[in-house]
Amino acid sequence: MKRTLYKILVMLCLMFVACESETDVVGVSDYNLISFQDDNFNFELNQDGVSTKTITVYNSRTSSSDVTYNLEVLPLEFNGGSGSTIASDYYNVPSSVTIPANERSAQFDVTIIDNSFGSSDRLVLGFADEDFALNPHPISMPIVIVCPVNELVLDITFDSYAEETSWELYIDINTSPTLIASGSGYDDLDNESIIERICIEDGDFGFVIYDAFSDGICCGFGQGSYSLILNGDVIKEGGSFGASEVTTFSLP
Repeated sequence: MKRTLYKILVMLCLMFVACESETDVVGVSDYNLISFQDDNFNFELNQDGVSTKTITVYNSRTSSSDVTYNLEVLPLEFNGGSGSTIASDYYNVPSSVTIPANERSAQFDVTIIDNSFGSSDRLVLGFADEDFALNPHPISMPIVIVCPVNELVLDITFDSYAEETSWELYIDINTSPTLIASGSGYDDLDNESIIERICIEDGDFGFVIYDAFSDGICCGFGQGSYSLILNGDVIKEGGSFGASEVTTFSLP
């Protein structure tokens, strides 16, 4: 009887081991998990120019052969509207990236052409392959416009009648003034602020700010003000003027 019971127990143990082997859960370590260098990467783009940045991709383990992963630009509707805002005419992204054998990382280049992008514009990339254990995070690249030469920053806080304010920037102000930038139509920005960034070459410049009611932007109808910042230095601050105010400056 004892011998029979022992045989039954042995058979049950063998069956349990066999079943356990058939139902083993595949662990995360059984997959090649891939990721971008960061979830967010500020893409510094030359204003009115072209910039190329190198992106690094990492794998969780090495392989004895090359491994290729497909890339895709995620559309705007991705994840509730957090995808790319840039049209395909203004970027160049490779269709895939290959991690060499016995390596855990690889790099690829992304090129973007400026199209008057703003601070809310971005390019978002993901992996097109669907056979991952975990859904890897995409990489979001917000556009940061940088100036390759001189940067002029105009910071305006409007009064209660923003629609009355406008401005113009001229080059060659002392010889043949040529308009190179301007702003107006601020109807919905009463008591709010804007920042304009303008890249300029060396030369002689004239900046003019206007008020259509000839009472400036301070202080009868709100506490408006403006400042001009050239390469990090404030060259003009104001707000109390009549119909207009002119500031001239030269570079270098």
